Amino acid sequence: MEVKYIWIGGLYMYKTRWASFSELDIIADYWFMMATEMGEIDGIPKPDYHRAKKVKMLFVNENEAGNLMFRIAIDEKNNIVACAGGLLRLEYSFPLAEEQSPFGWIIAVYTLEKHRNNGLAHKLVDEVCAWLKEKGASRARLWSSSSARKIYENLGFEPMLDMSKDLT
Repeated sequence: MEVKYIWIGGLYMYKTRWASFSELDIIADYWFMMATEMGEIDGIPKPDYHRAKKVKMLFVNENEAGNLMFRIAIDEKNNIVACAGGLLRLEYSFPLAEEQSPFGWIIAVYTLEKHRNNGLAHKLVDEVCAWLKEKGASRARLWSSSSARKIYENLGFEPMLDMSKDLT
């Protein structure tokens, strides 16, 4: 699953591939743009510079450990126009589970605005889910803005029943 081509209207528009280590800076910038947009859409706190630095270090550390991989879409000029990451974790599958099992998180899904509505997020998330499954994950979760929920529902993601309360 190294390089895949995306054809739109009979023309080659994009190809997808695994991101290189040197491209993590760009992906971290896209994460920042994604988180900022989610904040504007859904009223969650927007990230600041310090949070962005921490996320970039998490990307680097988890990638080096083999727990994080990113698929990217590139245009005909080899510019990264979209990304999606898969983070493999060991987690309890339910609150009173006795053992942890491999669990996948879909992270940092972002498409530059002028490249949206071409199926890039759908394609990249699907490819990342295949990688997570290959690595032993039996489930994947993600956090989504309200505007992107339909994309994920079309990929088979279902709303969860968990609830939260701010304890600060």
